[in-house]
Amino acid sequence: MRAFALALVLVVALTLVVGVAALPPHGDPSGPVHTHVGAHYIEHGVRDTGLRNLVTAVLLNYRGFDTFLEVIVLFTALVAVLALPSATRPRRPGAPADDGGDRADAVPVSPVVFFVVRLLAPFIAVFALASLYRGHVTPGGGFQSAAIAGALMIALGLVFGRERAARLVPYGARAWLQALGPLGFALVAFLGWRLTGVFLGFPADEAAYALREAMVVSLEVGIAVGGAVVLAQLFMALDVRA
Repeated sequence: MRAFALALVLVVALTLVVGVAALPPHGDPSGPVHTHVGAHYIEHGVRDTGLRNLVTAVLLNYRGFDTFLEVIVLFTALVAVLALPSATRPRRPGAPADDGGDRADAVPVSPVVFFVVRLLAPFIAVFALASLYRGHVTPGGGFQSAAIAGALMIALGLVFGRERAARLVPYGARAWLQALGPLGFALVAFLGWRLTGVFLGFPADEAAYALREAMVVSLEVGIAVGGAVVLAQLFMALDVRA
């Protein structure tokens, strides 16, 4: 059995080595990645989508359905985790002390870690907002902002405790914020269908520039806020009890 497993690993490894060796050199301008779909995006992306940031144009227009499904997958992952009977959920305001929350015998936080997180937290929050602000026309965007803000809330949870970090997200609005990504995509997709006849379509004419900007910004905000809350809630739902 071990000989068979070793032979299988060697075959797979050899196949991967041959495949990687056959790839064009890195940065080769004549490589397929630069001469087919990528070239079309660069040449026609701004005209086709009306978005000046080609990364955003690909994520929200050319691959809009794929991005829509990505935010649905994130939300579904959170629903699945919260549905597990062993998950420890952040304590609901007014709930008994045994309804989750932090462990009384948690390992004390290093003063250095406490100081660094407390010092950098405002700057990290500003960085998350900066990544979201005009991310549809400059480097950044919803996913980057969601990762930064979610990591910030996780760091605060590790240092100050999960209960205190959970207060950053109002309990009454938590469910709506978690679903903000899919809901925002659905609303924008329906609006695009009504305006252009294409589900998740964006008006490309210059007269509708302001409306197109508002639609894209709405998607970015939904991805950023919803993604950050989902990431934080996944951490808050971890069962750390012995």
